[in-house]
Amino acid sequence: MQRVSNPMIQNLMLSDMHNNLSRLLEYQHQLATGKKHSRPSDNPIDVVRELSLQTAILENGQYIRNQDDAITWLSNTDTAFNQMMDIAHRIRELTIYAGNGALGPGETEAIGAEIKELQEELRNTANYSVEGRYLLSGLSTGVRPFERDASGNVVYMGNTGKVSYEMEKGVIGDVSFHGREIFPVEYTSNTLTSVEVPLDFTWTGRDEILQIAVGSRSVKVRLSEDWTDENINGIDDLTDYNRFRDAGELNGLTLDRIAELINESLNMGDASRLLSVSVEKNMAAGTQRLVFTSHTGEPIQVTGWPDTDRVQQAQTILGLDASAWTPADGTIRVFFQQGEDVTFTIDGTDTLDTIAGKLTTVLGVAARVSADGDRLVVTAADPGKQFSMELTGAARELFSASTEDTVTVTSLPVERPVDHSHIDFASLLGMETSLKSRQFGDGELIAIGNDLHLRFESGRNYAELKINGGVNLTIDELAERIRQVAGDWLEVIVQEDHTEAGLGTSGSLEELTKRLILRPSANEPLVVFDKNTAGYALDLGFSTAIQSRDDTGTDTVFPSIPCVDPNMAALVRVTVGGEDFTVKLYPDEVMSSTPPRVDQAKVMEQIVKQVNGAAGEALLGYTVLDAASGRVSLYAKNGESLRIVDLPISDPSFSPSYTAGIAMQMGISSGITSMPIPDNSTSGAGTIRIESLGRTVDVAVSAGDTPKIIADKIRSAAGNWLDVNYFDPELPATGSNAMVSIAARDGSPVSLYDVEGDAASAVLQMDNALRGDADVSAWAPAAGDLLTISVDGYSHTIDLNVIFDSNDSGAIDIEDVAAAINARFQGQDVRASLVNDGGARYLVLTSPRGYSVEVSGSAQAALTGTVTAMPSRAGSPSARYNQNVVVRTASDTRKTDFFGVLDNLVNSVKAEDREGLSNIMLGQIDQFIDTLLKSRTSQGALLKRYENNQSRFKQNNIYITELYSKVSDIDMAETSTKFAMAQAIYQSSLAVIAKIVQPTLVDFLR
Repeated sequence: MQRVSNPMIQNLMLSDMHNNLSRLLEYQHQLATGKKHSRPSDNPIDVVRELSLQTAILENGQYIRNQDDAITWLSNTDTAFNQMMDIAHRIRELTIYAGNGALGPGETEAIGAEIKELQEELRNTANYSVEGRYLLSGLSTGVRPFERDASGNVVYMGNTGKVSYEMEKGVIGDVSFHGREIFPVEYTSNTLTSVEVPLDFTWTGRDEILQIAVGSRSVKVRLSEDWTDENINGIDDLTDYNRFRDAGELNGLTLDRIAELINESLNMGDASRLLSVSVEKNMAAGTQRLVFTSHTGEPIQVTGWPDTDRVQQAQTILGLDASAWTPADGTIRVFFQQGEDVTFTIDGTDTLDTIAGKLTTVLGVAARVSADGDRLVVTAADPGKQFSMELTGAARELFSASTEDTVTVTSLPVERPVDHSHIDFASLLGMETSLKSRQFGDGELIAIGNDLHLRFESGRNYAELKINGGVNLTIDELAERIRQVAGDWLEVIVQEDHTEAGLGTSGSLEELTKRLILRPSANEPLVVFDKNTAGYALDLGFSTAIQSRDDTGTDTVFPSIPCVDPNMAALVRVTVGGEDFTVKLYPDEVMSSTPPRVDQAKVMEQIVKQVNGAAGEALLGYTVLDAASGRVSLYAKNGESLRIVDLPISDPSFSPSYTAGIAMQMGISSGITSMPIPDNSTSGAGTIRIESLGRTVDVAVSAGDTPKIIADKIRSAAGNWLDVNYFDPELPATGSNAMVSIAARDGSPVSLYDVEGDAASAVLQMDNALRGDADVSAWAPAAGDLLTISVDGYSHTIDLNVIFDSNDSGAIDIEDVAAAINARFQGQDVRASLVNDGGARYLVLTSPRGYSVEVSGSAQAALTGTVTAMPSRAGSPSARYNQNVVVRTASDTRKTDFFGVLDNLVNSVKAEDREGLSNIMLGQIDQFIDTLLKSRTSQGALLKRYENNQSRFKQNNIYITELYSKVSDIDMAETSTKFAMAQAIYQSSLAVIAKIVQPTLVDFLR
């Protein structure tokens, strides 16, 4: 048994006292903090639970704050949506009101102005912000979502992200809408934009009807020729009243005037109701463009037709052959119905010239001797005015074979011939959407040597025409074959014009031709292409595809460039209807293994894949024409213009001078492409001229310039209107075959030729003009000189002895020849110019349309020497063009949002297009309202959800807080009592110890 000693008692009492003090301090701490536990060791289980509850309370608090922000955001969004809905309904009301046929132009103008203001109000509402954050900018909340660009169009500046918060554990909720949800790009706008033309451009074509369709509605607009076939210089010339266009007789229509004619046309439908026609001018570049804009956003279709309401020409009485006529007495009475009536005599001293002079004294009559000098030509000065001549004696023999004493001859009505060779204003400007073949002479046969296989596509319709080789067809027979396979969805028209022989007093002549016109019955794109390598669609002139070359014998390769990754992609730019796409061609994706070379089919596959992927729709298609030869064709399924060029190599050390040249090598590069040329060949000094319809640049070439240097000079001189590309397969080695390509960025054909020297023809080998090699400085016409120019299937013969003295030199010279060519072809299919080179002058023929041109006739050798045809510089040449040209069959369709719809709506309202407002525009407004309602419904559902969530979290927080209080908080009364008890015990302990310790201490002190 352990003995109880004083130390034991002291220790026991001290231990109890310390315990009491600890309890006292604990209760005191609890009273001070209000919490049960201050350390995990106090009660590990309760502390863990307390921490868990505390975390839940903190999380719920954050979720509640998140939901507060979400509710604030969505409530403001609801306000914005409500305002937008009010605006949309007002726009709808105005649109319905604008359809009232009783409204006048002033009222519709006012409605259009109000809709324009509502568009701006809608834009401002869409730019609604809260605390400096824009509601519809996506994640770019600091950026105003809808701004106007330099052209005044509304553009979206935000992104398609959404602001989101964590609404509860593991649940992320969106709280915003981006601009493309409310204003989706789900509508279409359609425009037709011409190629560039100079600011001083004038259209001098024949009488033409422009048929313009917008959707299912169409109108026609007449473009009348301003031609004066009369004595224009006060001197009797052989060209007066000859019924051919001669220099100085044509006055053209400016682009502004043509826009006015279309906008103001009412005779065959009000074009201004369907579309707006404007002219965009670039004063700095000196160019302009014609723009058609659909009011309703529907597709635009344009077809040019020859005007068959034929204009009256001056009536003429043509005399008989008087080479054996003997002058003698006689009388000539010239009279008009209810007009001049003059009689004069002739005698044995008169000649044809003196008689012509006497006839010309009659008011309203012009007379001259024919070019061959053996007959009289008497013409009424006023077109359509009939006159008669009463003849007696020797005068009778000049005009009639009758033996009666008195003979009366009367002029006959004559009309301008129907002509399709010198029209097609829209085609020249790149705006025609119907396909027109080359022309065919009367009775000309199409020789089907190899099998013909054509495919026609339009929307969901398609047809294929197959004709076995070994047959000959007329154009009418081919048209009937196409009708049989296509059916009603494709209009197949054979158009015929008239022979033009003038008065028959010269050798000038343009014979009858026919051509084929294809267009869908519905306003849809048309795609036509060859399905084999025979190339009939190309040669007929209505292919909408671009074909690669035959790659047998010459491989398409990637260039070998030092210090450049051999796996670097070759870059190609593909332009569809004005929208550019950059295609990356990686060697491992387009190279075949045996043998190692670029597979043209794989290239086309990558182009189609990447462009369609970037566009989000099937814009392009391709077909393999012949696997053995590698021939492939590429086409735009939407019928829009297609353009392909190489882009510079990505390495800045080689850009912009060098490209990988894949498009060039394959023959699919737009514009003109050189032959393979030695990269170390050098030129002499000279000047190269590059022309498109809208621009011209002369480039000086120095002696010793290589093809690469020349290409760089052209690029530098031309600026941004030309794509100039150079390809060299081996760098830095020399001696390999390089290539150069040049294309106009607006899609217009390009002409390139030497002004001085031979850099274009001999070094670059890419000239595509007909530049004669005969010096024409001293040229003068010989008797019977004829020049025949053949282009696009028709031929025009000019009698060079019967052309106008355009420069008033007193004699026919080479300048008059150039002026005559330009007048006869009216500045369209063929243009003539003269260049000076080394003291000699040379005749140059170009084609603004990119057509191939040939010359013949008795005067050909003297005018063009050994050169009789243009060289073709197309990668895959056709019989029609001298370069790669792809025609369009559809307007440029662009996706737009409701702001774009409102722009169209304003135009439709102001144009009083009530049918378009009712049938098209109201539906698009309702579509926007539906989209807005869907977004508003979604917003309302989110707002309700977050409000309910917040209410739930607040209630949950109350319960958790109560539980947390029970687990972590003290009971103040209970703890106070315990504290008092502990304090009393502690004080008692101190008292007891004092009783014990004090005597002991006294004893010790004693």
